Amino acid sequence: MKELKEIIVEYIPEKAIDIVVDLISTNNVQLNICRNRKTKLGDYRPPQNGYLYHRISINYNLNAYEFLVTLIHEFAHLFVWNKHKNNVEPHGKEWKTTYYSLLMQFIEQNIFPEDIKMAILKIEIAPENAKLEMGRAMQKYTQNTQNTLFVEEIPLNARFQTTDGRTFQKIEKLRKRYKCICLNDKRKYLFHPLTKVVSFN
Repeated sequence: MKELKEIIVEYIPEKAIDIVVDLISTNNVQLNICRNRKTKLGDYRPPQNGYLYHRISINYNLNAYEFLVTLIHEFAHLFVWNKHKNNVEPHGKEWKTTYYSLLMQFIEQNIFPEDIKMAILKIEIAPENAKLEMGRAMQKYTQNTQNTLFVEEIPLNARFQTTDGRTFQKIEKLRKRYKCICLNDKRKYLFHPLTKVVSFN
């Protein structure tokens, strides 16, 4: 078990290590720390199709609190699968209840700083707003080496670049997303408010 601790110590807050090691070891989990994937931060796969372990993968480039919250997210999928298999919605009420319960276990151990903690405590009351607040709070603990901004910070009608080099213009705020036009292909896209962009002018 010492080897597992040595692996994860650089990815999660120190105070969470023993809890996480216990979760991994008691639930027969194979944890994979992966390259950056643009479409997801983490992934859960059940022990099916010849696999003997629950498999959880997390992107390597997350800060400690992002990594931990993503790991808790995937463990919630594991516990829901153990109880319900594929008979419930992936992010339905069973998953939401389990996810919040797991987060509260870490809250009780004072793992999170106050700003992230306060956002988590709002999840049951206003989940969408709490998710955005959590995202903003967790980014404070990321070392910004590229002067990145969130799409929500870009002024309307301003231009910005995404990490793949495309240039966009922000044109309209919708209820949950921002409508932007790609100046490379003239197509319109919807952006999550916390999508990171490299620059704008």
